[in-house]
Amino acid sequence: MRVSELRGALEDALGPTYRVEREVRPVGECRLFVAVGPPTDPELLVKVLPAELSLAVDAAVFEREVLLLGDRLGHAQLVPPRGSGRAGAFVYHARRFVEGTTLRAWLANHGEMPLRRVIEVLRDVLLALAHAHRGSIAHGDLRPENVLLTAGRVQVADTGIVDAVGRAVPSALAGGVGATLCAPAYLAPERRKNGGAGGPRDDMFAVGVLLHEMLTGEPPAVEGESLEEVRSLPPWLAELARRCLTPEPTARWPDAAAALDAVGRSGAGPM
Repeated sequence: MRVSELRGALEDALGPTYRVEREVRPVGECRLFVAVGPPTDPELLVKVLPAELSLAVDAAVFEREVLLLGDRLGHAQLVPPRGSGRAGAFVYHARRFVEGTTLRAWLANHGEMPLRRVIEVLRDVLLALAHAHRGSIAHGDLRPENVLLTAGRVQVADTGIVDAVGRAVPSALAGGVGATLCAPAYLAPERRKNGGAGGPRDDMFAVGVLLHEMLTGEPPAVEGESLEEVRSLPPWLAELARRCLTPEPTARWPDAAAALDAVGRSGAGPM
């Protein structure tokens, strides 16, 4: 489908009050569009699933799952979804468009972050994940593109979407959803190997990758130097990263609340 046709299909699906204004940089195989509505409504970021996956998704089931997520992800550090649907042959989901930049763009432009800012971002990401984990929701695709840096706040987007897609496709295809939608570098080793849905310990591995990137400007290498060899760090922060990135799932933090408690005990600031 040509861009003009896809934009037209999205506008038809979103309704007469929204106009698809522009396409922005994709995330993986998903295309992203910004839709503008009435002045009283927020702009929307509309993420379109890849064509092959869209054909397999039961749009009604996906819409129900997305609505449930929207009801359960009410937290200052989370950007909940605002609906989904089918636009022609494609399935999409939408959320509020957040002014600012992504962690991916920041790292690409600046490299490693100042230590104080690393801790601020880490704390806010853990706050977001802790809320989701308490509700038995794993993010499933935590990556720098889904960490949004705004004025005075860090927010996490697309929490639970991968699992929602997995529940909306035939069971025989559900195990492959992560391989289509997720960035392999942020998946824990056991999930890269076996596929399947994410969980809190998988999210914590992704936190470790994000933390390494913020501290060094680069993702961790298999045989690379330890963080302490690259940068001078408080011992608690080096230990938090090490425990997140360990290949053994049971040796990781069990969820974000446990890691957040360690940040609090470090004296790094109020929770």
